[in-house]
Amino acid sequence: MIRSAWFAVVTVFATAWYSIRAIVGGMRKAPHGEFDAVQRGWTRALLGASGVRVQVEGMENLPDDGGAILVANHQSNFDIFALLFALPVSIRFVAKQELSRIPLLAQAMRSAGHVFIDRTDRRGSVRAMRAAAARMRDEGLFLGLFPEGTRSRDGRLGTFKKGSFVLAIETGLPIVPIALDGGWRLAEGRGIRSGEVRIRVGTPIPTEGRTVAERDQVLTEVRRSVAGLLRALRDESGDTTPV
Repeated sequence: MIRSAWFAVVTVFATAWYSIRAIVGGMRKAPHGEFDAVQRGWTRALLGASGVRVQVEGMENLPDDGGAILVANHQSNFDIFALLFALPVSIRFVAKQELSRIPLLAQAMRSAGHVFIDRTDRRGSVRAMRAAAARMRDEGLFLGLFPEGTRSRDGRLGTFKKGSFVLAIETGLPIVPIALDGGWRLAEGRGIRSGEVRIRVGTPIPTEGRTVAERDQVLTEVRRSVAGLLRALRDESGDTTPV
């Protein structure tokens, strides 16, 4: 309970401080690296307050020149914190519209280049995601997506939605499969508990030259890769939780 209360206090103050820094950076049209530093500072504070450690493997698989789509499984809010903190690349996420109503944070996210989508407006969401992907390609950024669409409560890998893969094929950007594990264990009632989030980055899957008609095949390839990475993480740790 004390940890949860401390985490809440740190979250409020760290979010306010780093949001202001991002907003000012947006007004100055700061380079991507400045926003990356802000994001890492913010997530470092939150992870530290929660007692959550991050372990990452496979960073050599991240394209050097950016312009890729990171496709990961989703277990908790700590997944986003872990990716922003641990991966040494410029990541921007597609976020649900509800977050756009949070004072300071929403403006900070827009300043940094994150994109909000309204899931009830399919056409608007598609336009926003296409614009985001084009920006990632043109500016060498990484677009982070969670194709399950929701968090796994028991650590099992869910069904992948097709929209992310249509987007990737249309842009020709490579897809980098990523497995995260441990986040689903960190929730404890309404509080949190310390633990570890493990990340493993897989080999990029090219989409250049492929057509939208191949979206199911691409989806299957990516999901199989994420499942394999997740299974390997659990096998190494002796975790018998089904993938």
